[in-house]
Amino acid sequence: MGFSDELMEILKEQLEILKSLEKMAYDKTDVIINNDVEVLEQLTKEEEGLINRMGIAEEKRLKLMDSWGLNINTPMTQIIERSPDGTEKLIEIKAGLTEILNRIRERNIINSELINENLQWLDFNMNLISNAQTSTTYGKGKENKGVNDSLFDRKV
Repeated sequence: MGFSDELMEILKEQLEILKSLEKMAYDKTDVIINNDVEVLEQLTKEEEGLINRMGIAEEKRLKLMDSWGLNINTPMTQIIERSPDGTEKLIEIKAGLTEILNRIRERNIINSELINENLQWLDFNMNLISNAQTSTTYGKGKENKGVNDSLFDRKV
């Protein structure tokens, strides 16, 4: 098996992993909107497994490049230009990788914004609860006798 064939195999594997990560990113959006923390935790664990698989595939790609005397930082376009065979397929795979990475990045930005909005909402609610516990009654000499500002009425 030649360099181009080996590289194509590895890149196809990475493309499949990225497709799974993309689907998961879209699933996460729905889960975040529905505020389902348990499912989000499960998806995150599955995502970690896929990321580990991607790391293994990337290590294979780097070893392949090293074994063929290529610098690991060589851009894909240069590799394609130097490749004697399979350039069309490599170009197609590279385009697919670029496209899916961009979609994942965009979806992750959306998910991050949704999570930040949820955190702001939680913070707002915590402040409301905290402020609701403050009493406006007065004790002797018009001194403000407020309720403990803590959510928990317990001393440690």
